[in-house]
Amino acid sequence: GDLLQSFDEGDTWNDITADIPFSFEKFEAIAFAGPTVYVATDKGIAYSGDGTHWHATTDAEGSPLVVSRLAVEGTTVYGQTDEHVYLLKAGSHIWKRATPELPGSVISFTVDSNTLYVGTANRGVLRFTLDGSL
Repeated sequence: GDLLQSFDEGDTWNDITADIPFSFEKFEAIAFAGPTVYVATDKGIAYSGDGTHWHATTDAEGSPLVVSRLAVEGTTVYGQTDEHVYLLKAGSHIWKRATPELPGSVISFTVDSNTLYVGTANRGVLRFTLDGSL
């Protein structure tokens, strides 16, 4: 797929796909946290505050994180993998785990203030209180 950007309410469009700092085949999710756009692909996640200058994100080990869904609470972005939910605070490019090892694969999640709800396969919905230390 391609990522297009318009500054004139959709009259003209610019293809900015090549500005993303890594190669990918498809988009998984797109989310806004304040003025920053986050783009999840099948090869990792990039973000931009202006749509021109893009930055790659990684996990704590320096590897790209591949997520299937994104959610936003304030300026914090959350991403879902099969086994965990991760969070990325504004101004950071390193994802941190928001959940411990889960008893089943993650199939959905949502965030409400400081509470994370995680739907798992065959294990129901789990609730986690998010503290400020993450």
